[in-house]
Amino acid sequence: MHAFRREGYAHISVAELESATGLRTSSLYHAFGDKAGLFRRALDHYVSTLVEPRLILYAGPRATLDDLEQLFLTLFQPPYDDGYGCLVVNSAAEFGSTDSIASVGVRHGLGLVHTHILDVVRRELGPTGADATAARLVLIYQGLLVLSRAGQLTTHHRDAILREFETLRSDIPRSDIPRKEKEQQT
Repeated sequence: MHAFRREGYAHISVAELESATGLRTSSLYHAFGDKAGLFRRALDHYVSTLVEPRLILYAGPRATLDDLEQLFLTLFQPPYDDGYGCLVVNSAAEFGSTDSIASVGVRHGLGLVHTHILDVVRRELGPTGADATAARLVLIYQGLLVLSRAGQLTTHHRDAILREFETLRSDIPRSDIPRKEKEQQT
């Protein structure tokens, strides 16, 4: 999984996959059929063990805008700031929109991000404009992952996230401000 994340599908050799997995070529082919089968399994594993748990933690059923903000900010901290980006986003860039070995995993991973962000936005800000706001946040989040892969994340990007979420919190309908925040305001 991490070998594909670091090198991409096209640029990793079977010898490198042997080293990464500790399996011989014959065992890899027996277990996964071929390099493409191993990649599909790695991408599925990445989504189920990294993407989904992060989304549940930071954008799950009880998540607030503060929690969602943390999802974005974790991209500036280890281990997510390692310069390798996200296997889902990297695969989307590598394979494009054509039907490929990555299509199902990419659609699933990107769809999870969109759904979780949209759910938090609707819950926190209400349904009016939620689709557009969620779309903007998804663009920002995926853009950060591309910048991460390129080693281009800076403190300016982090500051932009802080400002974005400050603006979003100011849009919370007054009757929907959580009780804890209301108590802090008085």
